[in-house]
Amino acid sequence: MVRQKEAKNAALLTAVVIILMSFTYVPDWSAVGVAVGCPSAARLVYSFFHASPLHAAVNAWCLICVVFLYDVSIWRLLTAYIVAVVVPGFLLSDVPTVGLSCVCYFLLGSLIFEVKRKLYFMSCMALYIAVGFLFPSVNAVIHVYGYLAGLLVGLLNAPLSCLRIRK
Repeated sequence: MVRQKEAKNAALLTAVVIILMSFTYVPDWSAVGVAVGCPSAARLVYSFFHASPLHAAVNAWCLICVVFLYDVSIWRLLTAYIVAVVVPGFLLSDVPTVGLSCVCYFLLGSLIFEVKRKLYFMSCMALYIAVGFLFPSVNAVIHVYGYLAGLLVGLLNAPLSCLRIRK
């Protein structure tokens, strides 16, 4: 119970920080965004910068919803951040990417064994990821990476009762 409270507090604090930071003027996105050959510091901070206040609000809303609606521990939240920070270089483009989306998609992917309507959930996630490919300014590849990494962690942490084949 304490860990869930820590995660909720961390999610609320993160939401406030990213919304406030979305009003910050960034003259050079390559200084804070993750891209091919980006500095290590950019990998650590790119999740906290957003292209607009709307972008920040959508990511903050997603983070808060997932953390508050499911039993997300502080460790799962930290794992999501670490997965987002270590995104493989071959998935990155020359255009800097900013945002908390990779963290959010990781958390959503890790929930697959906890939701009741799995097919509906997976269909919605497929739609969200597909829509990301329609917009040129969205790095949908990082969304896919975050979601697949979350699925893998969710599978590795799933209780055996979730994995049994029912006849």
